[in-house]
Amino acid sequence: MKVLYTNAASSVEEWITNAESSLDSSARKIVGVDVEYDKLNGSYFSPKKAAVIHLCVGTDVLVYHICHADERSEKLYEFLFGYRYTFAGFCVAEDRTVLSRSKYYIHNLKDIQAIWRDPDNKKRLQGLKDVAGAIIDPIYFEMKDGFGRKEHRMWADPPPLPPKHLEYAARDAYATYEVFRRLDVFERGFFSLFKHSKKKRGRDW
Repeated sequence: MKVLYTNAASSVEEWITNAESSLDSSARKIVGVDVEYDKLNGSYFSPKKAAVIHLCVGTDVLVYHICHADERSEKLYEFLFGYRYTFAGFCVAEDRTVLSRSKYYIHNLKDIQAIWRDPDNKKRLQGLKDVAGAIIDPIYFEMKDGFGRKEHRMWADPPPLPPKHLEYAARDAYATYEVFRRLDVFERGFFSLFKHSKKKRGRDW
């Protein structure tokens, strides 16, 4: 996994340019996205704001410390705003609201939590670790271990972020991307099977 951590708009825009090149040559134009907040609890007079945005395309991850950005990135705005790519997140309603306070908007945003759940997991609300552990690898069941409220209070601290936070952000973004990518493959596979159900099937060896 290749991770870029930055608060510089120029570095963000270079990452986006490379990501767009990769996406434009791919049949499935998927971007994993997640947002970390500047505080655990917001209020009417002091709402939550975006502290970190992490994006993932393939194995390339951007961790953008947006609350300490040196300047606004219009290229990021255009990247998120359009319909050229499918953005995938987990429990995205609050992320969308928080991002809008920074005047960034994601229109084509899919919520994995509303698409799939592990049928063998009896938890009423399943988190990303539950879904990623079921779909990618059981090791993801432990992806958020050791990262609690204390760590989540630190996203808005002055840069640089601690290595533990960078690892968390990168793993989170990649898991989101890879879960949605696999679900997309499964869905298209089932549809293809249904579409060709009348054709005679046999082994190809």
